Amino acid sequence: MALYADLHRHLGGALHPRIIYKFLQRTDHAVLSYFPDYDGFYNWFTRPCRTLEEFVKIHSLVEELQSLEHLPYFCLRLCRGAYTFENLQYLELRYNPYFRTDHKLTPAKRLAQMNLIVEVITMNLRPVEYPITVKQILCFDRRLPLKINEAILKVAMDNLGPVVGVDLAGPEINTEKTEEWIRLMARARASGLKTTCHLGETGIDNVDPRYFAHLDRIGHGIHIPLQKPSMLKELSKRQITLEVCPTSYKQTGVLKDFSELKIVFQRCREAGVAIAVCTDNPGRNPSPCTLPGEYERLIDADVIDFHELKEIQGEAFRSAFGFVGATRIL
Repeated sequence: MALYADLHRHLGGALHPRIIYKFLQRTDHAVLSYFPDYDGFYNWFTRPCRTLEEFVKIHSLVEELQSLEHLPYFCLRLCRGAYTFENLQYLELRYNPYFRTDHKLTPAKRLAQMNLIVEVITMNLRPVEYPITVKQILCFDRRLPLKINEAILKVAMDNLGPVVGVDLAGPEINTEKTEEWIRLMARARASGLKTTCHLGETGIDNVDPRYFAHLDRIGHGIHIPLQKPSMLKELSKRQITLEVCPTSYKQTGVLKDFSELKIVFQRCREAGVAIAVCTDNPGRNPSPCTLPGEYERLIDADVIDFHELKEIQGEAFRSAFGFVGATRIL
């Protein structure tokens, strides 16, 4: 049996819509008034979006559901599905702890609660019956003020071990704050954390080369080889891996067909830039969306062949922030 590593999966989009719907029923959530049956909810939850911004709005709903008291419910089911249905040996799960704090608390108490959020997630990502290794990446967000993002960095540093890295996520906006975010990445690296950053997902405008000196990986980055392949030389020099999430680009309206990724893989291969295939938000995609399924879609679309599949599988383990041990790749 081949084993897999997924390096880019958001907690807010990791769970199958049926699990979300059952949670809504358990808590008698107000959303049920709009979706009295599962089929209606499923069609709404997994529908393709026209833009990344539209996609993020639905993502925010799930983040609110994943409050402190309910995190054990979601974490157990996440591990169970990843191990049972995907053969994942290793997973890096990313999320923003601030968005899961109690909105009724004062701003200061919400910041203080972030450490508890991470502790609860850490405790519930170790189910004995599902021996998968799960490490955490904490996300800064482009919509949040510097004070909150700095507090997230402090939480990541305080939980180094279970937390292996930081990410900059959110809609591709506020590029005037680029210098501020670069400084956060530099501080993270200096503290021993690894770094990744959502760049070049929907276009090239937010890809500032100044980031590269402070990154280990790039979340998505597909528009670098598509629109600015001259940047690939620098990525290769710095051994920066791209986290490519095929189905996600159709769901967010970024690409129309998987075959469009062929030039991404080709140009990265020629430039010596590693790619790790990932799932991003598998629960938000039409079922089943699994990591093995993403590889299969790439082969079906003639983006990669079986020899490249094996190489890319290995690259995911090599580019992991916290993997230790032997892999089994057929």
